[in-house]
Amino acid sequence: MLFIKAKGNPVGSLPQEKQEQHVQKVGGFIQNLVTQNKMKDAQPLVPSGLIVSNENGSFSEQPINEKEEMIAGYYHIQAKDLTEATEIAKSDPRFEDGKWRMEIRQIMKIDGINK
Repeated sequence: MLFIKAKGNPVGSLPQEKQEQHVQKVGGFIQNLVTQNKMKDAQPLVPSGLIVSNENGSFSEQPINEKEEMIAGYYHIQAKDLTEATEIAKSDPRFEDGKWRMEIRQIMKIDGINK
């Protein structure tokens, strides 16, 4: 999994034409990975949301702070190892437009939960 992270919307301050070019570049990147059977799913996330936590049986909710780094979306990729996943992450054209980070995580296999 590649978790795409950013503070706010890094392309939001770009002119409309640049925003559209960004969407086209990233969309082409995703489609190319789908064609290569390297992309299983990809979704952007709405910046607003809630963080739910539980401490000693007591739940609390707090809104996500859009001014802090948050998960802006994810890619569920198929990579043979961490090196290939890193190469895929580094080739994402979103890094050309604004400040982004990606967290690379392997899905943990647990009997009875996933395949």
